[in-house]
Amino acid sequence: MQPPPGAHEEAKRHPNAQVYQIDGEFGPDDAVPPERIMGCWKTDADGRIVGEFIRNPNYRPRTEVDR
Repeated sequence: MQPPPGAHEEAKRHPNAQVYQIDGEFGPDDAVPPERIMGCWKTDADGRIVGEFIRNPNYRPRTEVDR
């Protein structure tokens, strides 16, 4: 899976961390249910995305009811 638009900018703000792919619309202060986290990419010390996408085994796609 390729990082979506904006992921590289987010990575620059979070070196040595992760950038998450979320299923749905959540604000910066909203709690994201774990099952809505599709997975993540790790970032290096320079804030670059490194390695492959790490899938969340607990991810469950949204249903029409959730939208």
